[in-house]
Amino acid sequence: MDQNVEEIQQNLLKFGCCRVCAVRHLTKPSAINVKTLISASEQDHDEPKRLKENPCIACLGLFQNPQKDDIINKIISYLKTSKYDSDTFNLAFNLPMCTIIRGHSIALYVSKLRITFNPTFPTAFVCAKDAWKLMAEDAIVKATGKRFDVHSPLLVTVGFHYKDIKDECDCLNAIIKLSNKNLQNILSQMDNKDFVSQYGEMPSVPESVIEFKSVDARHESVYIAGRYNKWSRTLSQTPWIVDQERRLESSVEEIISDPIKKRALADEFKFSASGREDIDVRMLGRGRPFAIELVNPKQTKFSYEVLREIENEINTDPQVTVTHLQNVVREQLKELKSGEEFKIKVYKALCYVEGELPDLEKLNNCAPLEILQYTPIRVLHRRANMVRPRTIHSMKAVATKVGIDNGCSFFNVILSTQAGTYVKEFVHGDFGRTNPCLRTVFENDTVDILALDVLDIEIDWPTPVKY
Repeated sequence: MDQNVEEIQQNLLKFGCCRVCAVRHLTKPSAINVKTLISASEQDHDEPKRLKENPCIACLGLFQNPQKDDIINKIISYLKTSKYDSDTFNLAFNLPMCTIIRGHSIALYVSKLRITFNPTFPTAFVCAKDAWKLMAEDAIVKATGKRFDVHSPLLVTVGFHYKDIKDECDCLNAIIKLSNKNLQNILSQMDNKDFVSQYGEMPSVPESVIEFKSVDARHESVYIAGRYNKWSRTLSQTPWIVDQERRLESSVEEIISDPIKKRALADEFKFSASGREDIDVRMLGRGRPFAIELVNPKQTKFSYEVLREIENEINTDPQVTVTHLQNVVREQLKELKSGEEFKIKVYKALCYVEGELPDLEKLNNCAPLEILQYTPIRVLHRRANMVRPRTIHSMKAVATKVGIDNGCSFFNVILSTQAGTYVKEFVHGDFGRTNPCLRTVFENDTVDILALDVLDIEIDWPTPVKY
C-alpha cells in the first residue's frame, strides 16, 4: 500500500465521500473484496451525524444508510414476489451519468496525490456499479437463496433518478456531447486540464440524494418444440383475424400454447412451424415440427413429467395432437426454419375428373418434374406476384374405386414435393399460372382436387422423445 493512502482517504472523507467510496477509490478493481466494502459501510453506519450533513460527493448517497439497505430490500422483495423460478440472477444498474463524472473527478485528484502512480492519468478504481453490485449481491443471495451468476438468464435491472443531473452535466456539455453510451470513452480521451477547467478540482457537495426509481427483471427466452397433427379441415394454424374480427374460434397455435401459457407466466408467446397447411388441409403422419418461444417467462423448469402433462392436456382437444414436446435452445431453431424451404414434403390429394378415369400411368412415369408456379390467385392479396420454380420428386396415382360416380371418376395422388410447392394449384393449374400441372399431364381440363392431406415433412426435428 502507498505510504500516503491513509492520508488520502482522510482527505476524501473531509471532502464529503462516504467510507465505501473512499475505500473503492483507493482500491484496484482486481483487489476489491466485498468484506472490505461491508466493513466500510458499517463504519459509516456508526457515524450517522456526519453522514446526515450531506449525501456522498461520489455516490450521491447510494452507499449510505438507510438508503443503501432500503434499495437492497426493495430488490429482495421484488425477487421474492415476482415468481421467477431461476436459481441464479445477475444485476444491472442504471446509474445517472453524473456518478461517472464525479468518479472521474475524484480519480484525477487521487492520482495527483498517490506517489507511486503517474499523476497524468486517473488511478484505476472500483466503479460505483461494481461496488454496489458486490454489496447488493451478497445480501440478495442470503435473502433469496438464488445464486449470483454473470451468465444467469435472469437479469435484474435497478434504475435510479437524480433530480440535479442536468445541472451537473451542463458544465461538460459545453465542450463535449455526453451520453451514457460513450461517456467512459470520452472521459478517458479528454484532456485532464480541460476537464478540471470545466468541472473543478473536486465534485461539489450534492444538494439532493440519488433516488431509487424502479426494479425490474427479464428472463431470457425459453423454447419448447414438438410435432403436431391437425385432424380438422376447419382449423387454421394461427389465429385467423381479418379487420380485427376473428373468423374462427381457435387455431392450432392457441390450442398448443394455452396449456403452456398457464405454466410459464410469460410476457409473450411466439409460435413458429416448419411451413403451414391451409385451413382445409389435415396434417397427418409424424406431424409438423413447431417451436414456441416463451418471452420473459417466470416459470422455466419444464421437466419430462411436466411436458407429458402438457401434451396430455393439449391432446384432449380432438382437433390437434402433439407429440415429442421438449426443451430446445435457440440455436436448434435454425433447422426448423431451414425445413420451410429445403425439405421434402409428402401429400395425398383426392382428385376427380369428369367422365372416364384417365391413364394414370402417365402421371406415374413423369416424375421427377420441374414446374413453374406464379403466386396463386388465392394468396395474391398477401404475397408478391412472382414465379417460383419447384420440383415434384415423385408421384403415384391410384383409382379410389372403379366406375363413374355422378359423372366423375376419382383417384388419389401421393406426391413428394419440394417445400413451398402449391399442391392444389399443381392439380388444377390455377388458370395456367402453374405449368405443367395434372391437367396438362392428362390433357384434360376437368381435373380438380377435392381434399388434401400432408402425410409427412421429411425433417428429423426435434429429436424423438422416448415415451
